[in-house]
Amino acid sequence: MHLELGPIVISGAALDRVRARIHSFTSKININTLRPLPVFLGVTGPSFCIGSDAYSPPISFSSDKTSCTSRISRNLAYFATNYTLVALGTVLVVALMHPGMLFYVGITWGLWWLHLVVLKEEIKLVVMEKDLNEILSPKRRSLVLTVWTFYVAVAKCLHPSLKGLAISGALVLFHAIMRNPAKVAGDMVRSKSIASGAGDSDDESKVIMVQHSDAV
Repeated sequence: MHLELGPIVISGAALDRVRARIHSFTSKININTLRPLPVFLGVTGPSFCIGSDAYSPPISFSSDKTSCTSRISRNLAYFATNYTLVALGTVLVVALMHPGMLFYVGITWGLWWLHLVVLKEEIKLVVMEKDLNEILSPKRRSLVLTVWTFYVAVAKCLHPSLKGLAISGALVLFHAIMRNPAKVAGDMVRSKSIASGAGDSDDESKVIMVQHSDAV
């Protein structure tokens, strides 16, 4: 099995590798792999400042491509859920910046919903004693809606979608390249210690309040 895109031919083995990588990445996207924000951003201390050693470029982009690729792979695997949320948030912000696109998408969704309801409930569209189902048969309506959907997707949604994907891809790639995996483990331990310290302080305050109430 292979894929032909004009003069470009992609072998079946390459497609299988890409499919396996996509499955490996998507299988890590769940709430259990959502990393804390301080660990994701490399924030240290109570002042919420980014650590000076949290981000550092690889030794060399040109001479040592293996280390750069390894860093990207490790970060993509570890921050898979965080990167997905970043991409979704970026695409959502870009979509909100294009209300015209949202308007056309809403109209398209409404037309398809009405079309499916008419088919399911077998509703007769009668206007001035004329059955519109004879003029606009279900097959014709489906064809018109398909052409309309393709027009909206290309003319109204393509540019904002590519913009959102480009911005989110640049953000994810920058973080995956610059975030030092050697510092991630230390940040994770520090974040857990801060959380446990806050829990211990809350427990101590509760004990003091109970003792004070008993004394009263």
